[in-house]
Amino acid sequence: MSMLNQIQGEGKRGVRQIIGGVILRILAQLFAIAPYFIAWLALRTVAFHQGDWPNWSALLFALAICFIAQLICSHFGQLGCFLGSYEIMMRYREAVADHLRKLPLGYFQRRRLGETSSLLTDHMRRVEEIFSHLLPEVIVNLSTPVIFVILLLTINVPLTLALLCTLPVGLLLLWGMSVFMLRATQRQGERFALASGLLLEFIGGIKTLRQFNRHQGMLATLDRTFGEIKQASMGIEAWGGGGVQLFRLFTELGLVAMFICASQLLLHEALDPFTWLLFVLVAFKVIDPLLDAAAWFTLMNVMRQSSRRLNALMAETAQEEESAQPLPAQNALSFDRVSFAYDRQPVLKNISFSVPEGTVTALVGASGSGKSTLLHLSGRFWDVQQGTISLGGVDITRLGTAQIYDRIGYVFQDVQLFDGSVIDNVRIGRPDASDEAVMAACRAACCQSFIDLLPQGYHTRLGEGAQRLSGGERQRLSIARMMLKDPAIILLDEATALLDPLTQAEIQLALSRLAVGKTVIMIAHRLRTVEYAEQILVLDQGEIVEQGNHQQLMAKKGGYYRLWQVQEQGNGNNE
Repeated sequence: MSMLNQIQGEGKRGVRQIIGGVILRILAQLFAIAPYFIAWLALRTVAFHQGDWPNWSALLFALAICFIAQLICSHFGQLGCFLGSYEIMMRYREAVADHLRKLPLGYFQRRRLGETSSLLTDHMRRVEEIFSHLLPEVIVNLSTPVIFVILLLTINVPLTLALLCTLPVGLLLLWGMSVFMLRATQRQGERFALASGLLLEFIGGIKTLRQFNRHQGMLATLDRTFGEIKQASMGIEAWGGGGVQLFRLFTELGLVAMFICASQLLLHEALDPFTWLLFVLVAFKVIDPLLDAAAWFTLMNVMRQSSRRLNALMAETAQEEESAQPLPAQNALSFDRVSFAYDRQPVLKNISFSVPEGTVTALVGASGSGKSTLLHLSGRFWDVQQGTISLGGVDITRLGTAQIYDRIGYVFQDVQLFDGSVIDNVRIGRPDASDEAVMAACRAACCQSFIDLLPQGYHTRLGEGAQRLSGGERQRLSIARMMLKDPAIILLDEATALLDPLTQAEIQLALSRLAVGKTVIMIAHRLRTVEYAEQILVLDQGEIVEQGNHQQLMAKKGGYYRLWQVQEQGNGNNE
């Protein structure tokens, strides 16, 4: 039901189509059952009239009606189930895509790409199969024996009860073994998500792994993961298949019980041959759908794990894109007693500081000190758990994400470019920008030199991930994109940390042009790049331990001073 609650408006039409389709398929089963009882009544009537019965034409007409009605109901019932399931899943895919679009950006940083991809493909397909095949089949296969049993009870109660007497034991065994199977299936789903993520990581990094001759280690990890999946799959088949087989055994034992009961009734002359013939013909029609339903039901329980995973995704707290709160005119940022933790592990503790409009604030500190988390909270990648972050005096949680992203720009080390032309990739910063504006941004970001070397210049397709460009070239294009957007606030994760000195100088020049007149918060690994920042925050284990400009912090001779000395000595040795 959690899934159906996500579907609004026209999506409910799909639910109605499935219900209508199931009803038609049950009617088809009713018309398939009716000839047995019509024939039984006809035989008894013929025997009563000693073979002389004038209503053969009526009998043939009734059988023809049953046959035609069965075909019509079966066809339109199947059609209704398929169309309804496709309608539901189309609306649900739209709902999931819309929900993903509203999730905090931090969600995607802490989830493997393979895990999210598996949710949107494999798990979505399994849920679709529940609605299009499994659920209708289970309902129809259960309705058939129920109809038969109701009619048989009106004819002979002892034989009917004998046929069903072992069914409860089979159901109990099926339920008990399915509990263990579902637990194993849940763990198996986690293994598949892990394997999917490892595969994407292996494919994406195979060039680097082969260069360092480390691909064997990753292959060994994949082999081990697939081996665990194989072993677990065998266990799941054992529990699931074993439960179904035990159910089949005890259900079919009902036939033995029915024959024993019939023999006793025949001995006491309490059973006429026509009734016995009816039960012999119909008994398998009662049991066979139950056997099929057991297999379908077991498979549906497994696939419900996919539904639970998607429900868990939809339960993730989304952020609204739009808000009634207007964007403030000012661009100052303020942190007031901000604390944050990942999985109950504190990362930031009682952080308070202000970033005046038009100034540069640098974050420095060791790895794991909380710099990236602080930067991400500034852009509302996550919402703070304690305290407040204000933009122009307004709590950013009162602003929609579209408003925040319109005001704030991000330049991170991890550059995302797409399989389009240079112009297309840069124009993402401002879709309505002219070609001249795009080119001007590229020149300001020091991109012109390498763009001129591309086969079609600005119109060269970059390919998936822009692999034909170097890391520095991709970084400069991302800066050009941000220059074109021209946001009032810039968040910078040190974009020159892993580049050669010449490329560093070009990107530093581009960043300096980008930051002119902007409110900037930046992570700095090289202290030389923030020497002239108005404010430098030194973080250690999630707390601000020093705060001031370069001269003030050097005068304190604390952690910042020691880090500066270490870097300067390193630079001197390199020279």
